[in-house]
Amino acid sequence: MNDFPCTSCGACCKNIKGIKELESFDLGNGICKHLDMQSNTCKIYENRPEICRVSVMYEKMYFRQYSKEQFYALNIESCKILQEKEGVDKALRF
Repeated sequence: MNDFPCTSCGACCKNIKGIKELESFDLGNGICKHLDMQSNTCKIYENRPEICRVSVMYEKMYFRQYSKEQFYALNIESCKILQEKEGVDKALRF
């Protein structure tokens, strides 16, 4: 597994409240100001912050604590929780 298998559902982008690195992106309701609400995609995807890049965060901060597979599995579990909370279409769920 090289890149994190994101389903592009937008659930994480709707739950950024309390993430220090994304404070300036929060519309005030926990939703990222760069989320296109029509398509549930990131308007700055190619230039998104490192905190939004699972693969980068693994290489930069978590490679000593987890294998890549373990880190991705933990992130997928978080995705599943957010997808359930947001009522994401089953076709976009893990």
